[in-house]
Amino acid sequence: MAEPLRWLALGYSVPINPSKNRVYVWRKLKEYGAEYFKQGVALLPYTRSSYSKFKYLSAKIVDMGGEASIVEMKFLDSSDEQDMILRFRSQELEELNELKKDCAEIMAQLSRQTAWALTELQSDEIKKLIRRYSKARERSHFCGTLAEDVEHGLYSLIDILRSRAGDAALQFARAMDKAVK
Repeated sequence: MAEPLRWLALGYSVPINPSKNRVYVWRKLKEYGAEYFKQGVALLPYTRSSYSKFKYLSAKIVDMGGEASIVEMKFLDSSDEQDMILRFRSQELEELNELKKDCAEIMAQLSRQTAWALTELQSDEIKKLIRRYSKARERSHFCGTLAEDVEHGLYSLIDILRSRAGDAALQFARAMDKAVK
């Protein structure tokens, strides 16, 4: 049997009012990719990064007038741990598959496009896609190969853009050669 993973649990309670504090905590936990173990107890696999994030959020919760504790834990029942891993994987797979689909859509748009230049909208979409990937990769604990697939897709997209820029430079050079003849 495999050694159980180490987990970090953030147990917290936030005052009911103002509600913006509860929303802030919920958004931060979502941003971190945490899963709820029970109400008021969020989990992340133990890493330095997850510890730093929970430490930061714990201090914020206390500043809000709430209570927070960080606990290291291990599941004693491997099926409970597998259930938790499946919850993390499900969340990660959904996000990474969405990124993969969006990357493929942009590549398809570029392959149909005859103009070599990117539109401002396409440029913004690619930048957003890269930012989303960066955040998703940070949250991904159990879907390494899919994260790598998305990364390869983004690099393929960048290669397409590089080749188009090279093609454009070649077209300009030919036009310039014709102009100076």
